[in-house]
Amino acid sequence: MQAEDVVNQFCAAFSAGDLDGAMRYIADDCVYHNIPLEPVVGAEAIRQTIAFFFSVLGTIRLETLHQVAHGPLVMNERLDHFSPPQGKPYSLPVAGVFEVHDGRIRAWRDYFDIGQIERGTGLKF
Repeated sequence: MQAEDVVNQFCAAFSAGDLDGAMRYIADDCVYHNIPLEPVVGAEAIRQTIAFFFSVLGTIRLETLHQVAHGPLVMNERLDHFSPPQGKPYSLPVAGVFEVHDGRIRAWRDYFDIGQIERGTGLKF
């Protein structure tokens, strides 16, 4: 499977709220870094982080606007749409970078403005 296919399938499972399905594409030693926050290392820690985001942000739909891939590197420009149960719906511009090796994501970095999401949803991180 090509790196871009792995990222697309991961994003589709994530958008469907299918945590188990999304985690199938995460390597055991993956590093997930939301750039304004501290990096999260390892599949279990990433699972816990995503589960927390789902609980706070509700439905999270990843809409890819543009995407490029070169070898193991996939970069996308997205709108991440949130419907938090305790806040208001909001769409956040995100630039994502994924490194895929042996059919699994080994590094995942999302670049965004934390102030935008806090102002947009009314939640504090």
